[in-house]
Amino acid sequence: MSRPRANLRLFVAIYPPVDISRQLLGSLQSHDLPEHRTVPAEQVHMTLHFIGDVPSKQLDATIESVQRATAGISAFDLTVQRLITLGHRGSARLVAAETDRPPELLEIQRRLVTRLARSPRRNPADRFRPHLTLCRFKKPTKGIALDSSLDTEPFRVQQVVLMKSTLRSDGAQHHEIISCALSFG
Repeated sequence: MSRPRANLRLFVAIYPPVDISRQLLGSLQSHDLPEHRTVPAEQVHMTLHFIGDVPSKQLDATIESVQRATAGISAFDLTVQRLITLGHRGSARLVAAETDRPPELLEIQRRLVTRLARSPRRNPADRFRPHLTLCRFKKPTKGIALDSSLDTEPFRVQQVVLMKSTLRSDGAQHHEIISCALSFG
């Protein structure tokens, strides 16, 4: 008998329109990639802040923090610029679509880190690299480095979403907890 999980694995994200996600995922086909798992189109997103495990009893406070972090921020356009590999110590772990860095995006991310990070950095944006993950390699891979421009239309970001992630053997499942609408400006 399994016990209910006392913690929720949370993150805050932006989701592009599904047609943009499909277009980005289609761009992977022109590259010879090692064994990988493609992100389902409806789960392509930009993580603004990974919160991690949060006790269920702290969910209301977390929701309030996300709402406050997005308050007063205007909707903005986000432009995908290029397809890149990201990794650690010379090994590629994933392919992502890197975006531009509009000031509204950076302000939301800064506020989230300030409000929710367990040990915030002095400059919260110092390692934030805005991207939409498209696929993950089955194992870290050396010798692959993508950096190719993409030609997609900008998309309007009108909301930021607090998500719960459930890890499974076939990949993570995401469930929306709350959506915070950005203001029209």
